[in-house]
Amino acid sequence: MIDSQNAKRFTGQLFRQFKNVVNGKEHRTAQFSGLRWHLDFPDAQRSPWLLPGGWVVQGWVVLPEALAKWVGKADIIARWSKAFELCHPLTVRRPDVIEALFGTADESHPQVQCGFRFTVPHRLEQFSLLLRLGNEQVPLTQVEIPSVEHLDETAPPTIKVLEGKQGWLFLDNDTNGSVDQYRGRLRLTEAGGEQWQQYLQGFEQLAESVEATHAMLVAPSKESVMGASYHPFAEGCSGPIQQLTALPEARNIVYPQALLAQLGDEAFIRTDSHWSHRGAMVASKALATALGFDSQAVNALFAEDEYQQRKIAGDLGNKFSPQRHCNVDVLSSFSYVTCRYYDNGLPNFGRLLVLVNDQALMPGVCLLFGSSSSYSMFNYLCRLFQQVVFVHSAGSLDPAVVKAVSPAYLVVQTNARFMVQVPGVNQSLLELIHEKRARLSEEEWASVAKRQLIVAQDDVLMSKLNLTPWLV
Repeated sequence: MIDSQNAKRFTGQLFRQFKNVVNGKEHRTAQFSGLRWHLDFPDAQRSPWLLPGGWVVQGWVVLPEALAKWVGKADIIARWSKAFELCHPLTVRRPDVIEALFGTADESHPQVQCGFRFTVPHRLEQFSLLLRLGNEQVPLTQVEIPSVEHLDETAPPTIKVLEGKQGWLFLDNDTNGSVDQYRGRLRLTEAGGEQWQQYLQGFEQLAESVEATHAMLVAPSKESVMGASYHPFAEGCSGPIQQLTALPEARNIVYPQALLAQLGDEAFIRTDSHWSHRGAMVASKALATALGFDSQAVNALFAEDEYQQRKIAGDLGNKFSPQRHCNVDVLSSFSYVTCRYYDNGLPNFGRLLVLVNDQALMPGVCLLFGSSSSYSMFNYLCRLFQQVVFVHSAGSLDPAVVKAVSPAYLVVQTNARFMVQVPGVNQSLLELIHEKRARLSEEEWASVAKRQLIVAQDDVLMSKLNLTPWLV
């Protein structure tokens, strides 16, 4: 691993090495003849350079005169998945490269900004490196990450939190590349877009098969709502969520980014990645409108709600020592807990929960395949729907559950930061439950026991909902 002191000496070392590799690697195909590039890191001849954000990928690209029109418009692409790719412009100034190639350290040279430096996740062993010029993608090389013994000792400590202005915290170094998505640098590939099209088509067909009114709710990322005011980086354009909502199949997607922005600082929790209770209320209203509910009736339903401030750490604040806390408004006049009818208590994926409220606005069943952002919505959803059946699956659908319940309303809920992980339309809830139960530790089982609310195998309501096969 290269430390910061060695990194400062790197430029001088590289200049001396240019005596041997002055032309870098040259692309030989006719269309891109004369294209020169070099990958400094990773390199099998050097120790890998590891930062908290991942392995450093550093190098440069110099275009030939025939491709001069692309100067300042080229992107380097790192790809390790069929569904998405990491795109970075050439933004690093490299006068050392210009001097080595052209004999003069001209800071005004049109290609002095020919370098790139970014990170790829720690978990990777290899990835493809490409150059994008408009609609053309030029394969450069397959990059192998040199093996490192005792990686846990070598890697710098990683905290998955990015500190913004005025104490606002944001996700960083997460598996979904939230920062790169926000900056418009992590994008869906053509194959990823096609996978989303297939999913949305399958969702619509499944809903139509049981004649259910349906919608897909995407929880906007905290960055997309609060970023302009508090995030340390500027927002990019055309990230995965913009690519998704541009698809022709996206007509049933509810993406309440603008509505949440109108809430201002009350939309999200300063020390958590999720929306606040008030944010969940706005999202619930947007969903109800998309499902055809009368907006005046919905507004009246929540108009008398009361909130109290509570001090919390959240999923970001608790990653610090000592913990960071903030005050947030929490709904105090109603709790969905009073409506719980069944709960298998499993953590995250595989959880099955049934809420019942006979005083709800609308009769009938809402079947929701959701994620962690759904939980704060329960306070509102169980006042909209008489019965809510929730499956924690981040939007992946189980056709067997859909056909068994045959709901009046079918909803999938996922988060914008999950866009690089396309959900499926043939997931088995039963398998999820069995797999989760098999992996639980003794401590986790104790937590499950506190959460779960069990009913008899022949319970009348669960039989009516045809959920008996999932009462395991």
